Amino acid sequence: MIHELTALLEKHGFSLYPQSLRTVSDGTRLFVAARDGRKAVGVIQSRKTLELSALVLQDVKLPSGDSVSLHALTWENYQELKATAPISPSPCDRKASFGTGDRLGLVSAAHLDVLRRYPVFPVPAQQSPRELMRTERDFQDVLLKAVMGVLESGYTGKFGADADHIKDEEYLMMGARAGYSMYTLDVSDWLQDPDASSADRLSPLSRSIVAESGQMKVSGAPISEQELLKSALIYENAMEQIKHSNDLVKGIIPAFDLEVSIDEGSRDTSVEDHLFVAEYLHRSGIGFSSLAPKFPGQFQKGVDYEGNVGALAESLHAHAALCRQMGGYRLSLHSGSDKFSIYRLFSEATGGNFHIKTSGTSWLQAVKVIASANAPLFRELYGLCLEYLDESKKAYHVSIAKEHFPAAPPDDLPGFFANPNVRQLFHISYGVLLDNRREQIYETLHRHEAEHYAFVAEHIEGHLKLLF
Repeated sequence: MIHELTALLEKHGFSLYPQSLRTVSDGTRLFVAARDGRKAVGVIQSRKTLELSALVLQDVKLPSGDSVSLHALTWENYQELKATAPISPSPCDRKASFGTGDRLGLVSAAHLDVLRRYPVFPVPAQQSPRELMRTERDFQDVLLKAVMGVLESGYTGKFGADADHIKDEEYLMMGARAGYSMYTLDVSDWLQDPDASSADRLSPLSRSIVAESGQMKVSGAPISEQELLKSALIYENAMEQIKHSNDLVKGIIPAFDLEVSIDEGSRDTSVEDHLFVAEYLHRSGIGFSSLAPKFPGQFQKGVDYEGNVGALAESLHAHAALCRQMGGYRLSLHSGSDKFSIYRLFSEATGGNFHIKTSGTSWLQAVKVIASANAPLFRELYGLCLEYLDESKKAYHVSIAKEHFPAAPPDDLPGFFANPNVRQLFHISYGVLLDNRREQIYETLHRHEAEHYAFVAEHIEGHLKLLF
């Protein structure tokens, strides 16, 4: 079958991804093929039971007499296909989960080829509103590209889709209508100043949590009532917003993972903060799946952890213990890309019950391909990074500045790109680079897809080997 199909497609200028061939209902077979960098879903049928639109190639025949057609993976075609194949995202059903945001929508197949080899639940569709705006995409497109990766790789297991760092109702509803299975609610815009607040404004629920703090201990250590009161003043409003958001999603999606993100801002998350948030939500009947504290130290983009590892270990063990004590939800690590020095510590502290988010690190592998395969384009991109650095820094916490960089890169581009400062520079500049050189970036990556996949797979596996 594969040889005959390959030969047939080649006559029409298409190349087959052999691992994509799968059989679904009524003996219908699906596959993925590409021509000029554009991918399509193929359907092989002896009789037409699956009708898809957006035809790319129609009614050619295999020697067996089965008809073959190729279709763009539109939203309408996805709705038809998911009725016959397990290609819809679902909530996590494993202890560990791993998010691989694919900003360009090109490498979900490479992500899944690696993730399927480890005891981890893959979340290949993961984007935040900030990333959507900078890449000019939407939640539907992100999911479709992830689904294409599922089909292309031949992956048949469950997977997730994360509407990441949601702060407003508009994006929350966009994710829900697209059928996302995970919602990461970022509470940073909903926090209150404890010094400008009064305990009199607290709800009876918050007061009861604070009043009962004397009975609460984490790993044998007592909770500070004074600190818990401060936590209540900071977080109570945010918890009400989470309740509202949860109710909105439940009106559309019956089952989903809810992650609470309290990792943004300058304040390291105390045990009291974590306890108040978890207790408030549990008493309010909100079943969340994971929680992301802000840990001590620096979790900057595209580089390893910077900080006191001893203090981090103490914080990790305390928060992981609280996760176990409060119901067994996963401890989540944001800005989890490239933090190689702490993965084993994180895995051990959590007992393998965790969620990790990576995103920009896969974008950096795309830039690495460009550095090795298209030196003129890399030099153009570098110049744009420097020109727009101050603008790019507004959305990210990084410590780089223009004076850290030469006006032009040296001859050894791959070696130059390995510099942590250069990686950070490109990490935060993806929006500017896509605005100015989108076509050239995609053209280079299409021409060097095998190398791109290899770089991404090797890099993500470097994370997983340390975690497991």
